[in-house]
Amino acid sequence: MGIGWYFATCIVLGTLGGLWLDGQVDAKPLFTLLGILLGMIVAAWGAYRMLKNVMSPPGSGRP
Repeated sequence: MGIGWYFATCIVLGTLGGLWLDGQVDAKPLFTLLGILLGMIVAAWGAYRMLKNVMSPPGSGRP
């Protein structure tokens, strides 16, 4: 999966989860905003982990 799809998937799933929680507890837009924020954090962390190996200097011992 490409990095763009990974970002989009994380953010969309966070948003949908937040919308669902908002509907369950009637707390609009609190959980939607938290879901977006959590999706962005997960996307950034995952991108860092994916790109860490690609951006390491040659000969650093990482494949």
